[in-house]
Amino acid sequence: MIAAALAALKAIPRLVDAAERIAEGISAMNRQHQEAIAKARKDEKDKIVRGFINARRSSMLRKSAKIQRDPGAAGGTPKGVD
Repeated sequence: MIAAALAALKAIPRLVDAAERIAEGISAMNRQHQEAIAKARKDEKDKIVRGFINARRSSMLRKSAKIQRDPGAAGGTPKGVD
């Protein structure tokens, strides 16, 4: 009985080491999960910003093309002026 108790006490440090390794593994998995969530959030925000920039750029290009087609803006005689 004393031998069994001594064997159990001898195994305690190995059990503690195993528990620490398991805790480290779980911590690493949680960290990876949080990084994946943060990356997905950043990608979504970047997509929104790119869409906003592209929409603004398209709007400015359309306005620029309209101004270039206007004969008054190109140095021609504006409507109503003879």
